[in-house]
Amino acid sequence: MDALDVIVHPEQIEAWFQPIVGAAPFKVEGYEIQSHFRGEPLKPFFQEDDVPIEYQLEVMSHVIRHAFQKVPTDAHSFVLVRCRPAWLFENGGEDFLSILRDAQIDFPEDRLYVTLTDVQVDDFDRLGRIVAYYQNSGLKVALDRAEATSLERVFSMSPDMLIVDLASMIEKKTVSASYPHLLQTMEHLCDQLGAPLLYKNISHLGQLRYAWQHGGRYYMGNLLGETTPDWVTTCPGMDILLHEVPMFYKYDREQMNRLFQLEQDWTVRFNEYCQSVRPEEDLDSWLLMLAKKMEPEFIRFYITDANGFQQSSNISKKSGEWKRYSFYQGYNWSFRPYFIRTTVAMERRHTGYLSDRYVDFSSGEQTRTFSMPLNNGMFLFADISADYLYQERLSE
Repeated sequence: MDALDVIVHPEQIEAWFQPIVGAAPFKVEGYEIQSHFRGEPLKPFFQEDDVPIEYQLEVMSHVIRHAFQKVPTDAHSFVLVRCRPAWLFENGGEDFLSILRDAQIDFPEDRLYVTLTDVQVDDFDRLGRIVAYYQNSGLKVALDRAEATSLERVFSMSPDMLIVDLASMIEKKTVSASYPHLLQTMEHLCDQLGAPLLYKNISHLGQLRYAWQHGGRYYMGNLLGETTPDWVTTCPGMDILLHEVPMFYKYDREQMNRLFQLEQDWTVRFNEYCQSVRPEEDLDSWLLMLAKKMEPEFIRFYITDANGFQQSSNISKKSGEWKRYSFYQGYNWSFRPYFIRTTVAMERRHTGYLSDRYVDFSSGEQTRTFSMPLNNGMFLFADISADYLYQERLSE
């Protein structure tokens, strides 16, 4: 794209809209403004460092003015306007702010999100001050590609919306093993910030499912609705959510019921042996006996006292044999987040407790832990085999 051609033909600059569908109403709740020139995206023009910033701002002013000429006066949706951090450095952010206010007409500022597309800048403190100025002026600020931004910068900026790009999930039926953990982090960040989470570039149902499972309040992508030159009030995503979300919910509900049933079944099964352990008994020998009776679901057993100190060795299965590993005996595990929650839950419920899935630090594999209170005031922990979780589809 010829940058000079764009600059000298502003009448051919257009604003297009990509609809954003809400997870709760299954309706279009917002739009991202995208820039086009003769039907082609203007993104390369704005990313070209050789194009002076004043020219980029001038072209963006045409885009925004053209966009708000199409926005209905009774619209209740929110709007995302993309912005390079470099634009905010011009005159302390006043130049871009003037563009927004000149073009908005009667559109409420609290429904206008300035979307920062790349915050990997040298002077982040200055950027943060300008962002705070925009927020204090009544505008909202969204952080694009939040998953690629350091946690320190996310919390420092305190954006009003986080946007996660799912474009790198290129497989139609599978995703990277790291993605669930990354999305869980984004979900947790939004909870801490009190900000909604928007997933973009959703192109297939696998991505939509992950977005729904991991706290997505808003969804955007070609699967749900393509970019068009018109302000639309309906899109295919409305029907897709109406059809797919109940199926997502039904599947996850069935999974949850399976986990609760498994917890109950193991409680009964373990209880037969756990109530017989005596305080003076050799815990390692007792665990070796127990391990052989609990195959093949479990791969590791150990016992702690109520304060978190490990009283036994690790009894682990290696190469098909149960072996004793005394290295961790005497370690205290109360610092781990799960320990207090798990032990209190067992004491209150007087039953076993099945943990959420997590990555085992020694094997690097997905696992869950089943825990059981013993009659001597101690607690049994049994780590579940990754193979068993995979075969029973309990590692999803």
